[in-house]
Amino acid sequence: MSRSFHEIVMEGPFLLVKGFLLGFLAGVKPEGRYFFHRRAGIRRDTFREFIKELFELENYQHLCLESDLVNKFKEASRLYAKVTGMEIKSVRKIKSAQFSFAYEMFNEELALKAKEVLESLPESVKVLDFHPLEIKENEGKGLESYAPLHDFTARGKGTVTGDFDGVIDLFLKIKRSEFADFVVLTDVKLELEE
Repeated sequence: MSRSFHEIVMEGPFLLVKGFLLGFLAGVKPEGRYFFHRRAGIRRDTFREFIKELFELENYQHLCLESDLVNKFKEASRLYAKVTGMEIKSVRKIKSAQFSFAYEMFNEELALKAKEVLESLPESVKVLDFHPLEIKENEGKGLESYAPLHDFTARGKGTVTGDFDGVIDLFLKIKRSEFADFVVLTDVKLELEE
């Protein structure tokens, strides 16, 4: 069963927010899951927010935290607000998430691994508009390093959508895979409740 998550926007320096969060988790739920937007590849709501974060015009940190920890985290940050100077600016439940991908591989073994990852999905995650293409050629066999011919080519693109927990797990699995260099991923886009 997948876990639900909330997006929390906090005002404060990144290292302070992360240290506070890790201390909180150590005392409440050491295995609790969290993701900072800029570290995990999650898209900020607007380009304006991205520019502010990039140039540190405003000191906001966007993070995703397991829903069952949110109320305790809000209470802890309220209790220590005078000491830390941090403030929670918004808390919104994440309804769903999505990202797009495209790949081109010339290694049949890597292409098979990528295909397995994209086909072994949890129930709460779907891949839309995915039509993989595999081409095997015999003309270029043995000449790959000398000519632009490859004896095997695999291409595919699509959009992964579903609950945040499953989508972020798949996103990170692809980013950390041995075929990651051959896959282009967009940032994860969140759909938040109002």
